[in-house]
Amino acid sequence: MSEKAEKQNQSRLWTILAGIGLFLLSKLKWVFGLLKLGKFATLISMFISMGAYAVFYGWKFAVAIVYLIFVHEMGHLVAAKQKGIKTSPAIFIPFMGAAIGMKEMPKNAKDEAYIAYAGPLFGLMSFLPAVFLYESTGQPFWGLVIFLGAMINLFNLFPVSPLDGGRIVGVLSTKIWFIGLLIVIPYLFISPDPIIFLVFLFGIMTWWKRVREDFEHKKTELTLEAFESEQQKLSHIQQELNEYRDMPNFSHIIGTYIEDVRVAKNRVKDRVPTGFTFPILQDKKKIEKHKIIVELEMLNNRERFLKTLREEYDKDRNKRDALAQACHESDPEGIASLPVLPDFSTAAYFEAYEKSLLAEKAETKKVYDQQKNYYVANMKTKIVVLALYLLLAGVLSAFVVYGNHLMDINRFLIS
Repeated sequence: MSEKAEKQNQSRLWTILAGIGLFLLSKLKWVFGLLKLGKFATLISMFISMGAYAVFYGWKFAVAIVYLIFVHEMGHLVAAKQKGIKTSPAIFIPFMGAAIGMKEMPKNAKDEAYIAYAGPLFGLMSFLPAVFLYESTGQPFWGLVIFLGAMINLFNLFPVSPLDGGRIVGVLSTKIWFIGLLIVIPYLFISPDPIIFLVFLFGIMTWWKRVREDFEHKKTELTLEAFESEQQKLSHIQQELNEYRDMPNFSHIIGTYIEDVRVAKNRVKDRVPTGFTFPILQDKKKIEKHKIIVELEMLNNRERFLKTLREEYDKDRNKRDALAQACHESDPEGIASLPVLPDFSTAAYFEAYEKSLLAEKAETKKVYDQQKNYYVANMKTKIVVLALYLLLAGVLSAFVVYGNHLMDINRFLIS
């Protein structure tokens, strides 16, 4: 009898771990982003996943796990809609959970916390009916639903990104992520498990990205400075070319500017550092390399612009020469006057190029400002988020204890 009970306990444990693992993998939606599928993709994929789960765990468990994941994901979807973020439909993937792609990231950590919090909150509400059903019928299955739902959502509140808990506490301080990672490390050795490894792996990646944000900000600042410098050089070149515009060798003059850019590019290429550079230890060298690469990109853009300008000037000049030749052939004595063509203007080309520079600069500045202030929040917001986080974690913990108790007293009946 004891051997049978042990097998049932092991089966129950693997069922719970499988549910958590499947749900955790669904968090990859934050990494892989939008999944574009058809109008009925949610319904179709839901039934496919349900069938796959049923093969291994039975129909009751299949319906329960799909239902719990679906309601959780709907929480994210509703919250995203409230924040004005467009999403794709929920897509169920057998043995990988579900994914709701976001077409854009939240504007700040406060909005991200709001969207993340909605998942476990809806998850809590998803298994509350099972509490009433168990108390009314005494069916062990409802005890399983309570325990599985509470454990999945509580586990997902662990303060390591990309779990919902990590995204919630991010508005408090991203340093909490590091504490969460330290807590995970012992479990990697005490109880090696792919689920724990995935949590640690993605947690390390997200934490490291946050650590390196200041470095990335410096690179962006250098890029913005390069845009400013290129605008000034462009203005200077335009003034000089305006002075030479009426000269017969204007095309050749533009060519000299192109040649100057080529020479400058060769000099810049010779300054590009080679070899691997270690993060943090060689950040100064990495910054210098980035500065050179940006300078090279600006020179490439300027060269393409000047080549285009010369090509358009040559086309205009050839058109004028052909028109003059045609008029001469039709009127050798030059009695009729030549048609008047508008003068070739470099201003329109410079304006178009400058407009493209300004647009690219504005987009870079927009992303920079959003990233720079993404985790900035006032004290009131932090207090509210912390209180709601602890409250939800406390309620889910209580249901985990309650569900575990129900599982224990019905261990021989749950299959």
